[in-house]
Amino acid sequence: MNRRLMQMFSKQFGQIPKFYASNEQPIVLRNEKSGYYVNPEAVARRMIKVISLHDDVKNPSAITLQSTWNDIGLSDMAYVEVMVEVEREFEIEFPDADVECFRTVNDAVEYVARSFFAV
Repeated sequence: MNRRLMQMFSKQFGQIPKFYASNEQPIVLRNEKSGYYVNPEAVARRMIKVISLHDDVKNPSAITLQSTWNDIGLSDMAYVEVMVEVEREFEIEFPDADVECFRTVNDAVEYVARSFFAV
């Protein structure tokens, strides 16, 4: 912000906000070099946790970013259920065409990390 805007904002509101919304999460701008809106490592941890909680997963501790859905032990129906849970976790909605393109856990992590609306 330029100095004049900061002064005007300070006079009107008392301080310059550093946080957005009531949950006090900082405003995160897209990293132009990486293209991520959300930290991919945090997305990976949360997504693996959601996937590992599904009943059809054979070995939850063996899930990696390179794991395919067949390696994890998910049928087509279980895969859809997991994707719905991932949508709930990150408060986004995947277009059907994009969900069909996810071959590994990393594909889904990359999609969420680059999504503007993911939380």
